[in-house]
Amino acid sequence: MSQKQRPTAPAWLSLDNAAKIYPAARTQGWMPLFRVSINFVEEVDRALLQKALQRTIKRIPQFGYRLRPGLFWFYLEDQDIMPQVEDDARNPMLPFNLAGSKRFMFRLRCHKKRVAMEVFHVLTDGYGATTFLLTLSAEYLYLKTGKRIPAEGMILDTREAPRREERVDSFPRVARELTQSRGEQSAWQLKGTPIEAGFLRVVTGIMPTEKLLFLAREKKTTVNTLLAAIIMQALMIQKEGTKRQKRRPVKLSLPVNLRKYYGSATLRNFSFYVNVPVQTGHGLDGLDDLITYISHYMGLETMEPQLNARFSANVKAEQNKLLRAAPLFLKVLVLRMMYRMTGERYITSTLTNLGNIKLPAEMAKQVQRMDVVLGSAQKTPIGAAVISCNGHTCLSFSKTIRETGVERHVFTTLIKLGVPVKIESNE
Repeated sequence: MSQKQRPTAPAWLSLDNAAKIYPAARTQGWMPLFRVSINFVEEVDRALLQKALQRTIKRIPQFGYRLRPGLFWFYLEDQDIMPQVEDDARNPMLPFNLAGSKRFMFRLRCHKKRVAMEVFHVLTDGYGATTFLLTLSAEYLYLKTGKRIPAEGMILDTREAPRREERVDSFPRVARELTQSRGEQSAWQLKGTPIEAGFLRVVTGIMPTEKLLFLAREKKTTVNTLLAAIIMQALMIQKEGTKRQKRRPVKLSLPVNLRKYYGSATLRNFSFYVNVPVQTGHGLDGLDDLITYISHYMGLETMEPQLNARFSANVKAEQNKLLRAAPLFLKVLVLRMMYRMTGERYITSTLTNLGNIKLPAEMAKQVQRMDVVLGSAQKTPIGAAVISCNGHTCLSFSKTIRETGVERHVFTTLIKLGVPVKIESNE
């Protein structure tokens, strides 16, 4: 699709504040990726999916940009070509080749009834990718059935022109002068037997959303806090079985969508995180106690002034005159060193929750479920991600080690508490 066909799309965009570190942090064999997918009731028509992709790119054009190096910063540049739908693979989220022209920062893949979107984090966060995938899926169903899906919730109308507020960097717009140090105590690191190099093992537990909600209400908490507490408990058990790093806490990173705080409509990165620390051996190991602790900790750390002070430190660092004046190759060296010193050093694992996705009735009857999977990390060998849709909650563990203690504890605990779990794996 040429530039003339989408006149409201700028020729280039600066990277958002959260994205700036990712090009520098990537290596030859690794880059920060994640994947969101949707399963339909019927098999996917690839030709119609390609047509829906073209229309969705026209509506959200920044997803068609490529990453380019500038004199001072990387930036996003528009291009005149279209991404092509690819076959899905058993081993997801291999690194992208971004060298040269005609390169995109996401892949759209399909297999039978599944459509999957694999995303380089420079482009967007989980909310932005889910919005793109749902808009694409609604357009695909319209092309297939002739019946238009209402543009509501996270579904955009592909007949509308792109909106400027969907491509802005919201971080500097809401950042304030008061900042908080980004330093934290290092976290205990889980170790294990590495699996085959380049392979990402994915284990997914599929649960009835209503059963999970009932359990959360019974525990007087939310689904996110309930799952965080069970995962934290599993990680603590793993730590107690070793003698390494005894003084370091287990830390579970919980991303926070900032759009709800500031009313932002951006489809670029606009999320932050809270790293919840728990020290083993202090008696805080029962599930109910962990639920209470995480609930109170998150209650304090997700207050708007607290979050703002923390991400404003990143904005202030970006605006540092010395850093701004440094050429790109020096920035890459500094940012890469910062990521290695602090990036994953502060966490044991991550739990990303994209929430309960509400679909219009016309769309819900044609969809089975949705999934979200985190890509591999450099230091943390296991991560978790969860999404609910159409009565199904899918909790996926992505792993680079053979040991199964964490996910086994999580799923058996849920089963014992009355939530049936169906297990799927890519092995």
